[in-house]
Amino acid sequence: MEKEFLNFIANIMDLDVSEINLDSRYGEIEAWDSMMHIRLVMEIENEYNIDIPIDEVPDIDTLKKFYAYIVKG
Repeated sequence: MEKEFLNFIANIMDLDVSEINLDSRYGEIEAWDSMMHIRLVMEIENEYNIDIPIDEVPDIDTLKKFYAYIVKG
C-alpha cells in the first residue's frame, strides 16, 4: 500500500516517484508549497475516504504523517 500511496502523491505533484519517499518533507520538495499542501489533504481524503482534522493539517510536514492517517483509516 505504501508504494501505491507514493505513486498517488507523485502523480498529484507531477514528480517521478523516485523523487519522493515517506520521509520527504514539506519545504524540501519544490512542488510542495502551501497550495499543494491543501490539495494533498483534499486528494488524500477523497482517494482514501478519510477525514484529516483541519486543526491537525499544519502539523503534517512529512508524507509519512499523511500516510499514517491512511493506515489509521
